[in-house]
Amino acid sequence: MSFDRIAPFYRLMEFISAGGKLQRCRVAFLDAIPAPQTILLAGEGHGRFLPECVRKFPDAQITVMDASERMLAISRSQVTGENVRYEQVDLLEWQPPCAAFDLIVTNFFLDCFTKDELPRVIEKLACAGTRDASWLIADFQIASAGLARWRSCMILHLLYVFFRMVSRLRASELISPDALLEEQGFQRKARETFEWDLLKSEWWTAQSERKTFGTPAGS
Repeated sequence: MSFDRIAPFYRLMEFISAGGKLQRCRVAFLDAIPAPQTILLAGEGHGRFLPECVRKFPDAQITVMDASERMLAISRSQVTGENVRYEQVDLLEWQPPCAAFDLIVTNFFLDCFTKDELPRVIEKLACAGTRDASWLIADFQIASAGLARWRSCMILHLLYVFFRMVSRLRASELISPDALLEEQGFQRKARETFEWDLLKSEWWTAQSERKTFGTPAGS
């Protein structure tokens, strides 16, 4: 899987297809969460969330992680500074630092993984979170019923077909991360939906009794 090929055009593609709707999902809970000291932006892509995060939390140490070198270069061109670190890594090969981040952000990223891959991804990211970490998720979802469900299924099918062609994306269907997050000791605190329930923004928080792990299983 590589988004290098479409990185130069990704922002324009997003604007043409969705306007500001995806960005609205990304920042929905940015003003609500406790101020973090250490932030992980996993799969940040072309860096739409990063400048908003820096403006909101100028003193936080931020790690921007993405598998695409060209996506990281675009993010780096927008924000530079001693408190922002860029790391090119495939999350499936990543060895997470234990309890290093009190805010984890996965915007339109978890939908890139297959049913077999997603449990490993969630476990690795959970391992990197502190005992009281917040986790922000913006992503697509399948609406519950009626015309909205038909519409969301059709849009998601077309998106997966497109990205499998242009980026060698392995995933072909949307897998809900909810049960996996709960298994790792996170609980949903707040949720908003947009665009006929096609888009969602969620704030999850780690529970105080949650265990932290040194090395996640399957790594």
